[in-house]
Amino acid sequence: MVMLPMSIVVLTHPQAAAGMPFWLIGLIAIGFVAFALGYTMFVDWFTPPGAEDPFERYRRQR
Repeated sequence: MVMLPMSIVVLTHPQAAAGMPFWLIGLIAIGFVAFALGYTMFVDWFTPPGAEDPFERYRRQR
């Protein structure tokens, strides 16, 4: 939640980073995405096959 606004500030005003390398923000963003994808794959890995989604009724119907 903090990283996105901070990355915008650092990209527009690099002096606001105070010693942080400019490429670190992008690396952290890639790490967050990798963590989210890994967590999703981990949860799907131990979910039993054919299990119903208990929150399906709260999702939009297409």
